Amino acid sequence: MVEKGIFKTRAQDTCSTAYHFQLAFYVFQENGTYVSYCPSLDISSSGRDFREAVENFYKCFQLHIDCCMKAGTLHDDLLVHGWNFTKSNVAPPAFSVLMKKPEMKKLMNSDLCFERVVTSVRLPLFA
Repeated sequence: MVEKGIFKTRAQDTCSTAYHFQLAFYVFQENGTYVSYCPSLDISSSGRDFREAVENFYKCFQLHIDCCMKAGTLHDDLLVHGWNFTKSNVAPPAFSVLMKKPEMKKLMNSDLCFERVVTSVRLPLFA
């Protein structure tokens, strides 16, 4: 669900306190399919065109968050992917950290034309 450029997770709808952060993902065309890839979570989706790839990414992101929340593993999952936590905030890994991932190196060094998409996200505070 996207509201005025802010992507909110379903879990956030019942939570009055949330983390706010910017999430970046990349959309590129490969073999006739549009692929969206988020290196800070290592999730991807695809679509027949740019818009569908973005919409499917939001669905994929939502499913990922929902599954982690249900399993009680969201905090651990974010830590494994290099996210930074403070007492009042959470942030994805810095671009320099992401560039150490083989998938990002491959994308950035490829001949693929890609677009970086940045969206604002609200996540509920979690233990």
